[in-house]
Amino acid sequence: MPFLKPAIAVLILALSFTAPAQVVPYSSRPDNEPANKEMLAALTKRYEQDLATLSGSNKKYIAEVYKERWSLIKERITAKEIITATETQAYLKSLTNEIFRWNPTISDEGLRIFFSKSFYANASSMGEGTILFNIGLFHRLENESQVVFVLCHELAHYFLKHSNDNISSYITTIYSDEFQRQLRSIKKSGYQQNNQLESLSKNLMFRNRRHSRAFEQAADSMALELLKNTGYDVQEALSCLASLDSADKDKYNTELALDKQFNFASFPFKKSWLESDDLVFTDTKNRKEKKEEDSLKTHPDCSVRIERLKQKVTEYTRAGSRKFVVDEKRFSELRSRFDYEIVAYCFNSKQISRALYFSLQMLQQYPSDVYLNTMVGKCLNEIYAAQKNHVLSKIVDLPDKRQEPKYNAVLNLIQNLRLSEVAALSYHFLKIREPQLLTDNDFRETFSISKQNFNLQ
Repeated sequence: MPFLKPAIAVLILALSFTAPAQVVPYSSRPDNEPANKEMLAALTKRYEQDLATLSGSNKKYIAEVYKERWSLIKERITAKEIITATETQAYLKSLTNEIFRWNPTISDEGLRIFFSKSFYANASSMGEGTILFNIGLFHRLENESQVVFVLCHELAHYFLKHSNDNISSYITTIYSDEFQRQLRSIKKSGYQQNNQLESLSKNLMFRNRRHSRAFEQAADSMALELLKNTGYDVQEALSCLASLDSADKDKYNTELALDKQFNFASFPFKKSWLESDDLVFTDTKNRKEKKEEDSLKTHPDCSVRIERLKQKVTEYTRAGSRKFVVDEKRFSELRSRFDYEIVAYCFNSKQISRALYFSLQMLQQYPSDVYLNTMVGKCLNEIYAAQKNHVLSKIVDLPDKRQEPKYNAVLNLIQNLRLSEVAALSYHFLKIREPQLLTDNDFRETFSISKQNFNLQ
């Protein structure tokens, strides 16, 4: 795409900047601190109970895995990744209540179900009662029926004890006489030990992934059984799985147009900023390695999962079922709000390149949004400080061909900018927005830092 002349680019930016803003400006919601403490206490209590139930020759090793799991969840809570805001948690609780209300054979006793601020399109049952629903998945779904199917799927994993069974199977395998014999044999061989260890490790992973795929099929089946008893539309289970096929694509599927967003009359965009290092993107995988990569996927293709459920979905479909049961308006509000929560969490957790990327994406739809425009300035200021202190790698990712090309474009931009250019981009980006946004305190503070960085050049 040809680059626009600076003056024309600025005019287009000024015109687009007058587009309608979000009706309700984003502001962070406080966590429920008592809920955080309660969750930590319940988590620790369940961990201690699980340890007390262990027996057998491998209980020491299983206990070590349980401890790692406990530490991981605890870390997520203390890092404020878990959303405990009262209204948000109340809505999630209302959705889960619909499941337990119509499925009296299961109970929510001992369960802790929360939203996670993670941008990954995923949900997970940790195996000891903690279920995390990433907002990176929620904000992609279209209705409550799809959300409840995901919840049913994760509940199925919990009630079928898939996580703990997987841990037990893994430990039993690696501490088995046969596995230990193979390890001793490799150690004594003195010949291509690394290759032999890699082969042994891959065989173990293949077996583990096959078990995991079987668990996914069982969880899908039980999830549908739970869903059909509710008032929700079971056909949305198939729609949900279909949407997961594109889960590696961004919700805001628009071009970032970096050459326009960062093109200014007094500081024109440079084509060289988007150049990539070919070595980073060199494809070293051959067909055999690609086959192995596919075999290591935990989840089977969603098309396969859909085919397995189709007959039951047809059987269970009934008149009167609904896509929304609890609160359609609240669903829509959270779906939009979570876009901003992702940006905020990435920034607060020092995932600055992600925060910048998501902000630039959303600006294509909300060009005059004060929070998003300010966030771009904040991210550039953070990048400036990190580059100046030689710690850029701590807050930005490196380009990688496995990532979205649009995200790689942002990463290339960051890597190619000199310190003075980072300061200039931040300054000019905010300067053109100053007349409209200067009344916002956060914008003023961010712009002040930007001007200081720019004037130091």
